[in-house]
Amino acid sequence: MIDFAKPKYLVFGTGALGSVFGGLLQENGCDVTYVGRGEHFKAVSEKGLEIIGIWGEHYISASQVKGLSDSTNISGKFSVILLCVKSMHTDTAASQAAKLLEENGIMVSIQNGLDNWETIANHVGENRTVGARVIFGAEITEPGVAKVTVIADKVLLGEPFVPVNRSLLEAVNEDLNRAGIPTGLVSSEDIRSALWVKVLYNSALNPLSAILEVTYGELGQRQETREVMRKVIKEIFQVMVKKEVRVPFKDSDDYYNFFMEKQLPPTVNHHSSMLQDITRGRQTEIDALNGAISQYAIELSTETPYNDFLTALIRFKQIRRPSNS
Repeated sequence: MIDFAKPKYLVFGTGALGSVFGGLLQENGCDVTYVGRGEHFKAVSEKGLEIIGIWGEHYISASQVKGLSDSTNISGKFSVILLCVKSMHTDTAASQAAKLLEENGIMVSIQNGLDNWETIANHVGENRTVGARVIFGAEITEPGVAKVTVIADKVLLGEPFVPVNRSLLEAVNEDLNRAGIPTGLVSSEDIRSALWVKVLYNSALNPLSAILEVTYGELGQRQETREVMRKVIKEIFQVMVKKEVRVPFKDSDDYYNFFMEKQLPPTVNHHSSMLQDITRGRQTEIDALNGAISQYAIELSTETPYNDFLTALIRFKQIRRPSNS
């Protein structure tokens, strides 16, 4: 009989975030298996996983790492799959991971951007899909080492479509908090609201940080970049109004003030993951952020020129470097 009070975890995508979630859960006594690839995952498999940064120093030895580069070689199933891949890989990863999910298990989207939850639900069903809002930053400083760089708020978990296995979801929430990852459970409406607020935050900062190759703080110091971010936010609010998305702000100016006063200050020294991806010759998540806004705008017969322009620049910039993917 499956004990859903003690989840069996599969971290599918062992990059920076996957390493932090999996490593801290495992250190706290949870049963964790990893799926990953690339130099970082190879180093983790051979030398162990080191987590450093604002949450202290942690180490999982190589002998303790249950990891595979090919999910087809995994035997058995998992009650919780943390999907930690980039948005452009969601469809393929969810399809592969779905075969490893217990009938009453849940797949949790540990991802940025729009449309990931819908893609996951297509593979595992709405009753096994959980959304997460993750707003702490992590990066791979060298193969085998993940650094937690910043946290703006706690992780939020919610059921975006229909109720899932509630006892299992509550167990995941408890495990994450015990592991030192501040986490809370929220309603379906609140997790959707949180996702869109994260999209506002990421869409304003990530492409500009990647194009100009500067920190978030530098973007906030100049009137020129502040005005671009304000226009990006205003356009996203136009789309949100047409899609009837509810967020806890009366308008774009209200959110912009919150963004500048509350969200940006804790992350002033952070470089966007989009810049990290471009530097490493990888595809970015632009199509799940500003690019998704542009696509929605077309469908809704509205205009988003600032989001369109930033999307075009990032697409150009990411193809100028040889791909490592």
